[in-house]
Amino acid sequence: MKLFRFILAPLVLLFAFAGCSGFGGVFEPGNELHVRLSDKPSPGAREQKYPVTVRIAPYKDGRSGVDPRQVGVSTARIMGVTGKQLVLDQEAVTLLGGVMRKQLGDAGLQMLGAEAKNAQFQLTGSIKTLSVEIRERDYLHIVIESTLTEVASGQVIWSGVVAEKQERYAGSSGNTKGDVVHFLRNGLQVVADKTAESLLSVLMSTRPELFGLNAAVKPVAGVTVNAVAAPASAPYMPSPAAVANAVTQGALLLSSVPSRAKVYVDDVYYGLTPLRLDLAPGIYPVRMELEGYKSMAEKVSVRSEDHTELEMKLRK
Repeated sequence: MKLFRFILAPLVLLFAFAGCSGFGGVFEPGNELHVRLSDKPSPGAREQKYPVTVRIAPYKDGRSGVDPRQVGVSTARIMGVTGKQLVLDQEAVTLLGGVMRKQLGDAGLQMLGAEAKNAQFQLTGSIKTLSVEIRERDYLHIVIESTLTEVASGQVIWSGVVAEKQERYAGSSGNTKGDVVHFLRNGLQVVADKTAESLLSVLMSTRPELFGLNAAVKPVAGVTVNAVAAPASAPYMPSPAAVANAVTQGALLLSSVPSRAKVYVDDVYYGLTPLRLDLAPGIYPVRMELEGYKSMAEKVSVRSEDHTELEMKLRK
């Protein structure tokens, strides 16, 4: 009995140690990284969907000589992983497609199945670079090329390359498998967010009738745009009143502290701060949202042929 207790006590301590939150949860056997995506909308996701339907065709893996599930290498110790190769429990393109679907859906697009016949647009692309290096300092490098085409015509609406580099210091406690998963998932989400922001800007400017607005294409940091569709060939004929309003528009200059807050005018998403909008004279409700900060809203008056500035200091 004493011998049994002598053996049991260290085992209890070992399992308790492995279950501590500071060490990434209960030990998970095997080297595979399990990257899971929540079915719930992310904080700050757009609740009201745009009347735009998109399907995602399977992405291609453009990396040469790499196992489809491999995402990196490790020369430092990772709790829960043995060996140097970092591999997923699924192919990297499958994970990328899932992340793109979720983040584009959170941005307000209506995401349909890959074979949906009623989709207006199709997104596809390839992985150029996907590399996680775990060592004294961790590095993440992702390069994804994507193309949005109109299903009916096959016309390329937007094509671009999103590059993301991140690095971090794991600290004295080192990495767990969960830490590596979080590092990779966060990087992929940033890439998908930038993709959504850039292609939405182009869609709004080239297909304004889908959104009920007229917005200009704006650059997105980290995105290299390769192609943009021309505006629709048969634009609507504006009324004399609309022409007069267009001539006498005012400029609304929006900024926030911190920057890159989402801007909603009349509950329509326009982009991230800092942002300039040319609007007809009138009073507009403006709302800014940024993850980790309280949403702020104000009404602002836009005057004809004048500049109106609005800066919101967001609070946590």
